[in-house]
Amino acid sequence: MENNILEILKKVGAVLDNDHFVGTSGGHFDTYVNKDALYPHTEETSAVCKLFAEKYKDLDIDVVAGPALGGIILSQWTAYHLSQIKGKEILGVYAEKEDDKLTFFTRRNYNNLVRGKKVLALEDLTQTGSSLKKLVDAIKEAGGEVVQASVMVNKNPQTINTEMYGVPFSSLAEMTIPNYSAEECPLCKNNVPINTKIGHGKKFLESKQV
Repeated sequence: MENNILEILKKVGAVLDNDHFVGTSGGHFDTYVNKDALYPHTEETSAVCKLFAEKYKDLDIDVVAGPALGGIILSQWTAYHLSQIKGKEILGVYAEKEDDKLTFFTRRNYNNLVRGKKVLALEDLTQTGSSLKKLVDAIKEAGGEVVQASVMVNKNPQTINTEMYGVPFSSLAEMTIPNYSAEECPLCKNNVPINTKIGHGKKFLESKQV
């Protein structure tokens, strides 16, 4: 399964290496998994979500939840494939950001679909684990039970694990990518230009000019 997901991501050009990237949390690294390169390819996106569905088909799942925006696509496709496998309707919902947290308590009333249900929590990638943790917390806040948390690629398997989330956690693949602070980044020290088109490099450079 790990080879399958990485092959799909490489096929759509989602794995970029030998460059200098800045991530959401401000970390610097030389390899970037650009999940946004996957989503325009519906066949490959469906295939990835079928891997999620196959991996967790034996769990008792009522709802698949993801964070807006990318997680919307993952939750929908995975819920579809789980519904096909299990022969019953599995709902796909998403949480939205509000005051630096994720919540289902919006005008969409998805909290009513999560309350009292067994939920599979999905995120595309994890480096620090914070976004998936917010999703898990949002599900619990809405009264749902997280039976499994998962990501396509765990980029920090030494730190990101079940203990961190307090619920069962696993991934389709692991890819250890060294992550450095700006002060300790060897790429910065060697004057490797920061990629401003992919990731958050442009925002980082703009913040340095303030």
